[in-house]
Amino acid sequence: MCDGRCRQPAVPVVPYAAAIGMVGGRTMAGGGEGSVERSTGAGSGEDPGRVTLRPAGELDISTVGTLEAALTDALARPSLREIVVDLAEVRFLDSSGVRVLVLAATAARERDAVLRVTDPQPVVARVLQITAVGPLLGLADPLRADGPTWRRLT
Repeated sequence: MCDGRCRQPAVPVVPYAAAIGMVGGRTMAGGGEGSVERSTGAGSGEDPGRVTLRPAGELDISTVGTLEAALTDALARPSLREIVVDLAEVRFLDSSGVRVLVLAATAARERDAVLRVTDPQPVVARVLQITAVGPLLGLADPLRADGPTWRRLT
């Protein structure tokens, strides 16, 4: 309980349901930092068992709730076979973002589905490499690619 001295979050928290807007077959969740575009495969020629999420901006402790809610919604789909998280527009990822991705990948496996990330920017790819979760999320391990597992420090 707060006795009057506890700090309130500096960033206003917008409930996920209040932040959703439908545009065609795509859903935009959130606004500005931490927004997530979702394509559900409901359009013509798209795989209905595939959900593509496109978070944008920064995925940190103040914004990761939007991605977590979108992943939870995707994992609840009965026909789900694959979740693709396109990280091309994510310019920052902290440990809370890594946590959400790993938990969602684990939950997807429990449902006989796959979660994979694609197209991370170099700084985001580095975070996934340093934390050793890239292969769990479907990224190739650069240290295992046809070369030595060591490198010369210059």
